[in-house]
Amino acid sequence: MKRVTAVLLSLILFLPLSLSCLTIEEETRAGREIFFEIGRSANINNDPYLTIYTRNLKERIEASSSLPFPITLTIIESNSVDAFATVGGYVFITTGLIGFCEKEEELAGVIAHEFAHIAKRHVAKRLEKDKIINAGMLAAVLLGMLLPDPAMKSAVITTGTASSVTMALKYSRDDEEEADRFGSNMAIKAGYSPLGTVDFLKRLRAGGGDKMLPQYLLTHPYHEERILRLESLWPDYKREERKGFFPFLAARARILYGPGNKSQEEIWKNRYERDRKDPVGAYGLSLLYSLKGDSERAVEVAKSIDSPYRDLLLGEILVNVRRFADAVEVLKNVNSPIGRYYLARAYEGLNDREKAIGALKDIIAYGDSYPDIFYRYGMLEGRAGNEAAGYAYLGKYYLVIGRIAQAKINIEKAIAKYGVNSKEAQELLKLIEPLDKKGEGKSGK
Repeated sequence: MKRVTAVLLSLILFLPLSLSCLTIEEETRAGREIFFEIGRSANINNDPYLTIYTRNLKERIEASSSLPFPITLTIIESNSVDAFATVGGYVFITTGLIGFCEKEEELAGVIAHEFAHIAKRHVAKRLEKDKIINAGMLAAVLLGMLLPDPAMKSAVITTGTASSVTMALKYSRDDEEEADRFGSNMAIKAGYSPLGTVDFLKRLRAGGGDKMLPQYLLTHPYHEERILRLESLWPDYKREERKGFFPFLAARARILYGPGNKSQEEIWKNRYERDRKDPVGAYGLSLLYSLKGDSERAVEVAKSIDSPYRDLLLGEILVNVRRFADAVEVLKNVNSPIGRYYLARAYEGLNDREKAIGALKDIIAYGDSYPDIFYRYGMLEGRAGNEAAGYAYLGKYYLVIGRIAQAKINIEKAIAKYGVNSKEAQELLKLIEPLDKKGEGKSGK
């Protein structure tokens, strides 16, 4: 953790970028640079369930509104319950936030609220007003807020002019009111409850108490007034009980990315024993067993999952415990991107390269959200003798995760293999030319 703090402090001191009087193009560039700096310093989540699910949620909300930028939604692995927008369409949420939410409407409400900050350019306007001039500083302060140690957090966010950035990131009352109003409208247009944020804030308030104010309420203040105001906006809205897949997602976030707790297995055992028809309890316990290497019990419990999602969840467990042939039988009829991903993993485990490539090709469009798809596809194509495609998709993988130097190396190799005048090469050139023009090609990780 000390190393992380040192990295954050170096960002504050050595990465200047003017953020005053930004045009839309400049704001996009600034947001991208902040994104790359956060990617270098934070643990970016790379989980197929979390990334693909939140991508679909993002696209659903995005399609229902008019935004000045395409949204890039990134998940940071942190127990802190938080979400924040930067500039240029870049929004970050934490695994702690996903695990804390009980319903999809809560997460959708929080994300729509952040999209509203993007739509109204609240962060950009505040930074312009306060003449904040350091993209590295902004990235460092945002990450510093997520540090678990209060002393380390204070060291980052109070260093020099970083304290002024911290103040700028605390939204004003007017900003929050506008984002609540605009965000709740976006949520209902996307088919979600406009009161998801209300439910989230009420539980956050109840769980935080006075001694440990959750990080979300430090950057998004006035929660009592916000609750009353949002409820007054939608007095006649009737909540509908929707469960769907989200409870499984939240359970996964808590188990895989929550605080290490030796009693976690006991908690999930007790939940399962209390009600063996509880599908989320069964999935949570089977996932824990698979992580421990207890294959037999993991599969036994997973088979008992009473849910329309049983085959997907059981198939994942079978892949985790390396029962690949059984996984193929379970997953071959699961029609979802996550299911196709695990089917590819199962074929790969059986050394059936052709079918693994075919399954990944079906979901290649999700690679920019879950880059492991690009990585596995590139490696498999390379091993199959298609070196050009192998290098191209490895380059795309490194580009998504912010390792720009490695991305350029692989993409340039792919261009050479395809031939510079080929259609494929021309498409790849479009990916790396902006990096050279903006001077971002020197970055690496």
